[in-house]
Amino acid sequence: MQIGLIRQSKILFLKEIKTEWRNRYAINGILVQLVSAVFIASLIFKGIKPMTWNGLFWVILLFSSVNAIARSFIQEREGRLLYYHSIVNPLAVLISKMVFNTLLSVVIALLGLTIFSILLGSPTWDMLRYGTLIVLFSIGLGFLFTTVSAIASKTKSGGILMPLLSFPLIIPMIVVGVAGGVMIVLGDFTTFWQNAGIMLLIDAMIAILAIVMFRFLWQN
Repeated sequence: MQIGLIRQSKILFLKEIKTEWRNRYAINGILVQLVSAVFIASLIFKGIKPMTWNGLFWVILLFSSVNAIARSFIQEREGRLLYYHSIVNPLAVLISKMVFNTLLSVVIALLGLTIFSILLGSPTWDMLRYGTLIVLFSIGLGFLFTTVSAIASKTKSGGILMPLLSFPLIIPMIVVGVAGGVMIVLGDFTTFWQNAGIMLLIDAMIAILAIVMFRFLWQN
């Protein structure tokens, strides 16, 4: 009897956690990179302006998150994927990796925001709105890079193909995130819900496209 999609996704999600815990040197390396980048920025910039703070934060957030989640499908051995192909629903594999990568991306973003605020100060008192925008952006990152990683894993040059496919697609998210962040640090919240809505719509579009495309990728 086939296990339900939700239960399969849960089992595979727990497998992702256990795998990362066994190989936690990779996550530790990413966290060290994040802390080091913020610490170096705090040494370089004294009395940083809000606009500079916002731009610098998004750059560090983007590259820290990319290093954490871009290796999702690429690191899987072909034999393991073939084994999954014979026992589980393909959507369960996609959902488990998307949920894990999204949670990882959100944790890195919130941790980065906390460290950034401690070492460089916070230019805005409304961290709730700023944090909401960052979480929506991180969700999109998790969805997008999981999907791109699945596509890149089907080629022999996945590591090279990843940035070529992902960065053009991520530009709209960066534009909305940076623009929304600028308005928040300047104390103008008139466009917050508009920016948050656009970011949420982008996240939903990426998720839907991923679900539609993954069945065809899985068959190959």
